Amino acid sequence: MEAPYIVIVSTGSEITAGRSLDTNSGWMANQLFELGWKVKKFIALPDDPDLILSELQVLKELTETRPVLVLMTGGLGPTEDDYTLETVLKLSKKKSYSVEKAKIRLQRIYESRGKQYSDILPTVLRQTHVPEDCKTLDNTVGIAVGFVEPIGPNSYLVCMPGVPSEMKEMFKRRLVPELKRIYPRENLVQRTKWLWNIGESLYQKDFVEALREELFKNVDWGVTANRGYIKCIFQSTDSKQLDTIIQRLEAQYPKIISDDVFEFVHEYLLAEKLTIAVGESCTGGLLGKKLTESPGSSSYFVGGFLTYSNQMKESLLGVPRDTLNNFGAVSKETAEAMAKGISEKTKADYCVSITGIAGPDGGTELKPVGTVWIGLKTPDGSIQTHSYLFPGNREGIRENASNTALFLLYQSLKQRNV
Repeated sequence: MEAPYIVIVSTGSEITAGRSLDTNSGWMANQLFELGWKVKKFIALPDDPDLILSELQVLKELTETRPVLVLMTGGLGPTEDDYTLETVLKLSKKKSYSVEKAKIRLQRIYESRGKQYSDILPTVLRQTHVPEDCKTLDNTVGIAVGFVEPIGPNSYLVCMPGVPSEMKEMFKRRLVPELKRIYPRENLVQRTKWLWNIGESLYQKDFVEALREELFKNVDWGVTANRGYIKCIFQSTDSKQLDTIIQRLEAQYPKIISDDVFEFVHEYLLAEKLTIAVGESCTGGLLGKKLTESPGSSSYFVGGFLTYSNQMKESLLGVPRDTLNNFGAVSKETAEAMAKGISEKTKADYCVSITGIAGPDGGTELKPVGTVWIGLKTPDGSIQTHSYLFPGNREGIRENASNTALFLLYQSLKQRNV
């Protein structure tokens, strides 16, 4: 089957008026690329049912010559300017019905607020409606049901909520398996590696551009920048060529390369029955959040300490007052003492401490904003400390610090197999 012509449509007058940024389209395009499909076009439309219908009709006409996949977000909510369902019904000349599972979920939400089913407004109930004979996409985060509507031979219109948290969950859990069933990716092989604390432009210059003629013929590549790392993606029908690229990448960046850190740490700790605990200052619990996002994390995550103040570092983790007075809260000595305190309190196999200056204030000439110390206690009792100067704003520094702490943990876990 020919690869689909993929178009992402974002609806919402707040987007076209510049009051809100469309983050959904870029996120979906990146996810699709990693799965082996390329997006051809982005379209942003205001909450105008006639304009939305006109654009969808144009896309439907394309299905006469090729498979088309349209991914549309927004317009499935309870307000008067949510026109997606109405527009699709006109496009398909169908009627709608209410999905019983979604209706029960909505009813339970109302009952939890002390209200009756009769209190549900028609506009709110509309979120449970989808076109007849479509493939439904359950919403486990919100109310609005997504759906996949056929629009031509091997062509589909996918409608999902515009709320990013709802859309992402629906995309990953419900839509991706359906797309894999509809559009098999024959003979396409993909390799993905992460590089840490290196800029996207430097990686492209020193690796991709330097080796383009030698290694990148008939290879699609992409790079996604994240807080602390970049994700390097390579696709081809020649698996041996991709293996060669990965080997060269590992040889060039041996100390900063990794697989999916989040997935590896989760699976390794589970498999080896190891435990971990954390103590956080500047990240404010962000590391603990990342470690507990995967189901089953309760098997290895013992707990954490939020020791934002010096008083809490001293009283909860036993950091000596002299250490705080002589070296400061953001120091090698304090990070080491925090890791030791976490270990003494929890007896966890791995203990991670983070202390730093996230800004925008608090920096000095010797310790500017972005200075972070990370401590890692391993099962043999040794404690390693690492210092960083992360760029960016407060949010970026906190993300960088928590992600990098996971990378250090990843490296330590990998060493157990050597």
